[in-house]
Amino acid sequence: MGFWNHTFWLACAILMAGCLIKNQMPEPDWMVDQADVLDVEDEHALMNLLSDFYDSTSVTLAGLTLASLRGESIESYAASVYAFWELGSAETHNGILVILLEDEHLVHIRAGSGMAQQFPVHVRDSIQVAMAQRFGLGDYHGGFELGFEGLMRRAGAVPWRIAYTSIFEAKRDSLHSMDQILSTEGVITGFEEDWVLLADSDGKEIQLMIPTEAPILSVEDVIEFTGRIVEIQPMRIQVLNLDADYTF
Repeated sequence: MGFWNHTFWLACAILMAGCLIKNQMPEPDWMVDQADVLDVEDEHALMNLLSDFYDSTSVTLAGLTLASLRGESIESYAASVYAFWELGSAETHNGILVILLEDEHLVHIRAGSGMAQQFPVHVRDSIQVAMAQRFGLGDYHGGFELGFEGLMRRAGAVPWRIAYTSIFEAKRDSLHSMDQILSTEGVITGFEEDWVLLADSDGKEIQLMIPTEAPILSVEDVIEFTGRIVEIQPMRIQVLNLDADYTF
């Protein structure tokens, strides 16, 4: 009995090791074709497309093909790859990952939290469907090119550099600050419907729309944040990233 018990657990260990090897994290690159569905020339063309887009926008867009995940959730695997590859800026969370599972005929887009406005669920779904239609015809290069171009149009429609580091700067430049990014800190002074009210050290106030996955906040918490200006009067900010590790 002891021999068979030992053999059983050894077999389980070997099987688990095999699964880990199958689904281990690939090394990061602009385009990683592990499923081998792209010609070398097409793969290089896509890599150049994504690299040039990063140079002009700072948005990190990457692609990955796999034969199969052998039962693992594509959502959890995409989240792991996104984190392992460190996609997107730490300030704006503006990374995008596209994964194709060839055997499952499945396309998945993982967008950073800073991309929420640019890529609501229905937009991601429509891009995934358009890509899947091309893939179904065996046109893998065309499918990725079509999807990447759709993602780039929306992600590149807004600026991603930090334009202001104080509320005073943003309000002073109110004629030009719409859609720009503000990065600063302040004290939470209250809450109003979906908005968090915040004041800086000079008493200037703004309203913040906080992501749902953000930590629970309280009045008098001090937060550092980076966000996109979505309204001028009153000044309202769509938060892309925040740090609330300490209180005032």
